[in-house]
Amino acid sequence: MRALIDAEVFLYRCAAAAEYEAELQPDVWTYLCRITDAKTAFEAEVAAIQDTLPDAEIHLCFGDRTNYRYAVYPEYKGNRRKTRRPAGYGALRPWAEAIWPSHFIANVEGDDVLALVARLGDVIVSRDKDLKTVPGLHLQGTEISEVTLPQADLAFYSQVLTGDAADGYPGCKGIGPVAASKALADCETEEQMWLAVQRAYLKAGHPVDFAVQMARCARILRPGEYDHNRRMPRLWTPPSSGA
Repeated sequence: MRALIDAEVFLYRCAAAAEYEAELQPDVWTYLCRITDAKTAFEAEVAAIQDTLPDAEIHLCFGDRTNYRYAVYPEYKGNRRKTRRPAGYGALRPWAEAIWPSHFIANVEGDDVLALVARLGDVIVSRDKDLKTVPGLHLQGTEISEVTLPQADLAFYSQVLTGDAADGYPGCKGIGPVAASKALADCETEEQMWLAVQRAYLKAGHPVDFAVQMARCARILRPGEYDHNRRMPRLWTPPSSGA
């Protein structure tokens, strides 16, 4: 069993916590990082996961600096593009990669890497709610929970409807979590979920192509959805209608 850690999220938090402002000279201020503190904090995070999963081998997962979703929807994460990373982050990542077994896949995010490399029995460790769209074992606090395939599909199509303000894609106009739950309430198959999503988008005045765009932003890649020869994902396509 492996514990697959969303390392970017943890390293970002540790670097941010170790960052401080400093005056280099009168009227000149900058941000610095106590890198030893950041490393110690990350080691403590890993130790806590190891305590919860004593039989697991720790593996770190990292995404690329570029991301295929920018081509799918140019506004994707547009709200973050001017946000700087914490001081010291650039030094933390190679340090961590040198210590723990690590996984990297080109042109995708860390979330995708977690889902693509996961094998039966592996445990996904992430604070990102988007990982609920991925079937498998997930560590929540100190508890392991299993997300079944139907649960993952339901979470995915709900995300397609609601969008994600943090990631900069809007979803269906006027649809929040409650409305999404109602729209998908009677669906038993993935085909029925997609038909419900299409109805909601058309009712809101969106074309179906826009719903597909949102789905491709929301989709955390699953095994088989990445072409390693081309180093690019296989874009999500709607299930054939059987409902």
